Amino acid sequence: MSYTDELKSALTSRTNGIYLISWEEDRVEKTLRTLFTSLFPEGKVYVWESLRGIVDEKDQVVSPVKDPREALLFFDGAEEKSLLIFKDFHLFLQNDPRLVRSVRELLFRLRRSLKYLVFTSPFLQIPQEWKKEVEVIEALLPPREELQGLLQQMVSLYSKKGVKFSLTDEEMEETVRALQGMTFEEAKRLLSRLFHGVKEVDSSLVVQVQGQKKQVIIKESVLEYFPDRIPLSEVGGLGNLKDWLTKRKGAFSPEARRFGLDKPRGILVMGISGCGKSLSVKAVSALWNLPLFRLDMNLVYSGIGGAPEEAFSRALKLVESLAPAVLWLDEIESGITDKQAEGPNSRILGYFLTWMQEHKSDIFIGATANRIDNLPAEVLRRGRFDQIFFVDLPTNREREEIFRVHLKKRGNDLSRFNVSQLAQITSGWSGAEIEQVIVSAMYEAYAKKRPLQEDDLFAIFGSSYPLSTTMAEQIKKIRSWAHDRAYRASGEIPEV
Repeated sequence: MSYTDELKSALTSRTNGIYLISWEEDRVEKTLRTLFTSLFPEGKVYVWESLRGIVDEKDQVVSPVKDPREALLFFDGAEEKSLLIFKDFHLFLQNDPRLVRSVRELLFRLRRSLKYLVFTSPFLQIPQEWKKEVEVIEALLPPREELQGLLQQMVSLYSKKGVKFSLTDEEMEETVRALQGMTFEEAKRLLSRLFHGVKEVDSSLVVQVQGQKKQVIIKESVLEYFPDRIPLSEVGGLGNLKDWLTKRKGAFSPEARRFGLDKPRGILVMGISGCGKSLSVKAVSALWNLPLFRLDMNLVYSGIGGAPEEAFSRALKLVESLAPAVLWLDEIESGITDKQAEGPNSRILGYFLTWMQEHKSDIFIGATANRIDNLPAEVLRRGRFDQIFFVDLPTNREREEIFRVHLKKRGNDLSRFNVSQLAQITSGWSGAEIEQVIVSAMYEAYAKKRPLQEDDLFAIFGSSYPLSTTMAEQIKKIRSWAHDRAYRASGEIPEV
């Protein structure tokens, strides 16, 4: 059910108090006016603004009252079949119990009448005393159909101004997909900026609009957008995981739906630190050509985005609006936990489990964990994730591959290195440790103003101790847990 349908249902059932969550004041105000006047042609719609007072449908001030309690008194005496929209009312509720009470008393008097109070706000900040008195409705960001109509309208408008549009139907659809996650006005302003003053709009439009996704995410402080793609070829080893991902490429396509395939939900990649968990999640977005968004649970709990459960819920809904996409939950065990019977941890856990089970969007979750034994059992239950992969230390063959990837990536001539010998020497080393050895050795070579040599690598090996030595007990414990609970990301078993 769309938010417009929810509003119509609330009005026809005489729900006299409505709390409408939206960033788009103009859009929801227009929707409310259209909807209310269609139900009650002779009805009146008023808007209260703290700077001007109460204005009518012609944007004329009918009462200059700046105090919200005075605005409530005005509406108490207003005609039947009227609606009053309060903008940013939540700002006035803080530490004002009299105002909270005034709203409750007015709602009592309005019961079953045709007079409605609508509170609009970007956030849900509702007093406990109101929870049985008002209906909360969330005005979601514009759906694909609405953005598609906007794009067609803008193309038509600028075509008449002499702009040539050489976009295929597929590129038009990709542009619409890239616009998802923006408000209607954000999308309109962006298209106006991109179309203004140009002679031709071609396939580069898709890239330009996709670039604006970063701005959308920046405004949502608990999410991070990763524009850089990491090819699967740059992930050394992990053959089973690569094969699993490759077979599911195109899983969100219409062809996959027609074939009868269910959409993949996600994977949980657990294991030893530095062995490619995060890298493999980043590679998913490159292989499947999907944008990657990281949800930072530390920021969720920091309060920077409001109440933790509210910030978490808002972030998931934003990612849904940006679908299809990959959502990366890094170190999931630090944020999705039941360590508190009550409080934000418990509520976030409950919301996350429900969302994973019920969401219909094209969102693939890539979760990573170091201490999976800290995760609640409900998260690990079959059906939450499509597969749980265990990433172990790389095998000898995989270490050879890792050396080749990182040496070649940094411009070194592979023929000058005995990769097989290097792999044997680094038994028990993680991929991240091997990479760091190469980086450190290259600094040494650079300081001596010569190319990297094997001796530079050997010198670093001799002064370093891998995790397999310093954290042997913890690695043993992780392997023991994963033995019959997870699928090996690699088809081979390491020597250590």
